[in-house]
Amino acid sequence: AVDDVWKLLTDYDHLQDVVPNLVVNDVLELYNYDKDDDVINDNDISLDSSLSDEQQCELLSKRMKGAKLRQVGGAKVVGINFSARTTLEVREWPNGMPDFAHFRDEMYEGESRDVRAKGEKKKKLERYRFPRPFALSKIPTKDISMQSIENDDGEFRMYQGVWRMQPLPGCAPEGKFAMRLTYAVEISPRPYLPVALVEGRIAQDLCANLRAIRDHVA
Repeated sequence: AVDDVWKLLTDYDHLQDVVPNLVVNDVLELYNYDKDDDVINDNDISLDSSLSDEQQCELLSKRMKGAKLRQVGGAKVVGINFSARTTLEVREWPNGMPDFAHFRDEMYEGESRDVRAKGEKKKKLERYRFPRPFALSKIPTKDISMQSIENDDGEFRMYQGVWRMQPLPGCAPEGKFAMRLTYAVEISPRPYLPVALVEGRIAQDLCANLRAIRDHVA
C-alpha cells in the first residue's frame, strides 16, 4: 500500500538497509513542522502570485517535513569502482507536489519524446523546478522531493528527483492493495564524469532500487 512505501522511504535512518549500493547514509538534520502552522491545502497552494514558481515552491517546501542527508552511492562502471557523494534536501509532500513545482514538460507541441530529449540536453536545471514522475492525473499522489543543497561539493553540480506514490484502486485481488511507485531524476554532473557511462549506470540502479523497495513491502 502507499502508506507502507511512504513509511519506508521516510525512515531516513535506515534507507541504506533498503536501497542497494547506498554506501553512506548520514542524517545531518531532520526538518520538522509546527503543527500550529497554517494547513497547506490545494485551495491555498499558491503563496504569492508576485513570486516566481520556483520561489513559491521553495517557500512551501520549508513548511514540509523531511531531512538533510549526506549520501554516497557506490557502483562498478565498466569494471571500475565508482562512487558519487551528494548532500540532499529531502521534503515530504503528503498531498502531492503542486503543479508549478515541475517543469512544464507536459506540453508536447507535436514533438516526439526523442526530439524533445535531444533539445533539452543542454537545458540548465533550475532549483525548485523538479522533474515530473508519471502518474494518473485523477488519482491523488504522495511525493518525496530530493535536491542537492546549494554549493554541494559532490560529484553532481545539481541533483533533483521525486518519488511519487499513487494508489491503484481495483487493480489488486479482493483484500489486497495495489499502488504505483515512480521516480523521476535530473542530474547535472561535474565535467570530469563520463556522462554516457554514468547515465546508463544510474538507470540500472534505479530499476534495482524500485525492485528492492517492492521486495521490502511485499
